[in-house]
Amino acid sequence: MLIAHLGDKVHHPENTLAAFEAAHGLGACAIATEVQFSREGTPWCFAGDNLGHPERGIEQPLSQTPNRDLKTLPLCSFGQLTDWASRHRHLEWFVELRATTLRQIGTERAIKSLQKEILANQDNFVLIASDIRSLRLARSLGFDHVALRVPDVARCLSAEVVTLAPDYLFIEHSTVDCQELPPGPWQWVVHEINTAQGAVHWRHRGAHHLLTGDLPLLMRSREASNVYGI
Repeated sequence: MLIAHLGDKVHHPENTLAAFEAAHGLGACAIATEVQFSREGTPWCFAGDNLGHPERGIEQPLSQTPNRDLKTLPLCSFGQLTDWASRHRHLEWFVELRATTLRQIGTERAIKSLQKEILANQDNFVLIASDIRSLRLARSLGFDHVALRVPDVARCLSAEVVTLAPDYLFIEHSTVDCQELPPGPWQWVVHEINTAQGAVHWRHRGAHHLLTGDLPLLMRSREASNVYGI
């Protein structure tokens, strides 16, 4: 499966409804996004440290920005995403909460906030985090599917990861130091792969799915289509 990282960010601003709609139009089966929280604690789809809109005088982190200012930017709230997703139930969503976000708002509050938005469509959402404690909590609060971001392959061999048995393991391709990704009760997601040759290469090395920032290119590729069944 090819997972569109932040939507179709080749043709649209990343993490916007336009990017998500374009990825869906290209035939994506899954989309990955990141969520951060506004000053009021509202979840928004955003990846990065600062908003970066100097022309509007908004350059600070999203966590320091009120909803009224965020609504003036080309951004998508998590509520808008889930409303759109409810009309496209065949799509799978991977939603990441970074460690900094969890520290800022609190792990339980963050997870419950997302859950509140996706309650009617929970089977289609996978929560991504880089720490096991957060994913254990997510499962106890009702998230059926979780994904662990690992820094290297050796991490997956630890007892606590095997015990957690996440549904997915996310790994950055440059950190893989073995010829073949080790099997387990999980599925491997390798990122970010943006070439047809890379898609074929990582399929042979055990990747079940690819996170890509160039969905249009891979969807046009016969090689990628053959190995990922597009």
